[in-house]
Amino acid sequence: MREFSVPPIVTVGDAANLTDPVWDNAEVAPDTVQFVRPAPAGAAGQVDVTCREFRDEVVAVARGLVAVGISPGDRVALMSRTRYEWTLLDYAIWAAGAVTVPIYETSSAEQAAWILADSGAVAAVVESTATPPWSPASGTACPSCARSGRSSWAGWTNWSPPASRSTRPRSRYAARR
Repeated sequence: MREFSVPPIVTVGDAANLTDPVWDNAEVAPDTVQFVRPAPAGAAGQVDVTCREFRDEVVAVARGLVAVGISPGDRVALMSRTRYEWTLLDYAIWAAGAVTVPIYETSSAEQAAWILADSGAVAAVVESTATPPWSPASGTACPSCARSGRSSWAGWTNWSPPASRSTRPRSRYAARR
């Protein structure tokens, strides 16, 4: 087998972070529409989200994660379909210094339980208010969440960012400790 190598096209600085584009875009093009998401439940149409608004939402959710005890290096499970909130939470988890542990919404209870146990997740965020397979209501708990003594799971229903786009989200997000 022959081995080939080529110089990199782009170099990434030692201090670079996955969240850098969020801050850079908000600085360079704050009013540029970055996302178009469905309107909140009960409203028609779609909502534009600018680079500044997305940054503010990332910061607000990251602050919420820190407030419930998420620390740098912690693993936070995220179970959802592909949607705006997934992206928002993913960046917020990174901004808080934590690591996202993705779980497909189609995963079986056994798969989800294995991912949670193997990853050492200290918290889980799920899309649906339907009981996730590892929730306290189902008679089981996220094994590593229970060991951590912190949030075991949280969910959102028809989440919508604050109308004022302040740094405090008015979501229907419920964290359980």
